[in-house]
Amino acid sequence: MRLLPALLLVVSCLSAQACKSRSVWFWQDTNSPYGSANIVGTNALENQTVAFLQSRFVKRVYGSYGQKPVTAPTVIAAWNAKLDAAGIQSQCLFSQNTWIFPSNHAGFLSSISARVINFNSAPGRTLPQKFDAIHLDIEPQALDEWDATNAIGKRDFLFLLRDTYAALRQHLTNEGVPTFPVYADLPAFFDNLPSGGGSIGWTDAAERDQWFADIAGSLTGITLMAFDASSFSTISNRVSWERANTFGMDVRVGLEADIGATNTWTNTAAFNAMMQTLETAFGFWDAVDIQSYALWREALATLPVLPVVAAIKIKAPLTGEISFEAEADWTYLIHQSFNLCDWQEIQRIEFQQSGQMTFPVRFTEPRGFWSITRFQEPGR
Repeated sequence: MRLLPALLLVVSCLSAQACKSRSVWFWQDTNSPYGSANIVGTNALENQTVAFLQSRFVKRVYGSYGQKPVTAPTVIAAWNAKLDAAGIQSQCLFSQNTWIFPSNHAGFLSSISARVINFNSAPGRTLPQKFDAIHLDIEPQALDEWDATNAIGKRDFLFLLRDTYAALRQHLTNEGVPTFPVYADLPAFFDNLPSGGGSIGWTDAAERDQWFADIAGSLTGITLMAFDASSFSTISNRVSWERANTFGMDVRVGLEADIGATNTWTNTAAFNAMMQTLETAFGFWDAVDIQSYALWREALATLPVLPVVAAIKIKAPLTGEISFEAEADWTYLIHQSFNLCDWQEIQRIEFQQSGQMTFPVRFTEPRGFWSITRFQEPGR
């Protein structure tokens, strides 16, 4: 009997764009219209944010919400569910550098319990409403004590950081969720040995390697913050050791959306080009994390905006539609006002092909005004 070869089904991504898996830090940023404090809980702003994230291939949000998971759990649950429906993971972001000190561990772990463990296990909480992971941005190198100590003291700070990660993992085990994912942010210089000019007083490579192996026992993955580097060669050199020695952790690369004529990236095209370069070199699922949502949106807000000629058509009582001619690869912004003064963005759309487009509207007030503008983000 002749045996026929087995059928091998291969599922591949339709395009490199579709495969991209970016992440973004979503800080409270109370002074920015793009901070979580001013977005989460307002349906229209949440929808705009999710639409933006989807259009930029963001698959993970590192969200800082303060006490809202405790004081407004239904708001956070609805936000998490909205992200989940869009195919975006929600990681609860914690950031307090002094948590590395053992005397502060109790308060740290109490915050974890209140905002994640108890939140996720609340009666009636559905899976899409839950946080998918914990994300830690605990940076001993930002402490005042860091600058005041020597290389050996800096190494000892890293031991405190390691022990903080371990305390969290033990706490999760004690609370019955031993495998709950935990991710953390690290600068790219912790691996540097003193013999190579590094500022950490590692005794030798074995001690350095053991430290990374130890944190891998507590963490699911790390993001290497290469925020001040502006060339691929510099970024690649800084993260190459960690990427080659993952110790079982996921390793991603963080870029800061520091965009402006005198900043790291002179314009959005340069920033987008670096994202694409890293994704091509490291794999679309392994990079890039973007710091931060507010910086990113504020940079895009400076792009030249052009008016668009549009027409409005009444279809039935209280309903109608706006029509306009769209061009491919432009982002269109639709704003509404009831008094010609206070304009609110109600839709943000990017079209992949040119043609006549329509957008439905409802007439809920005695009068209403709409405007359509467009901008183009080169190299997105």
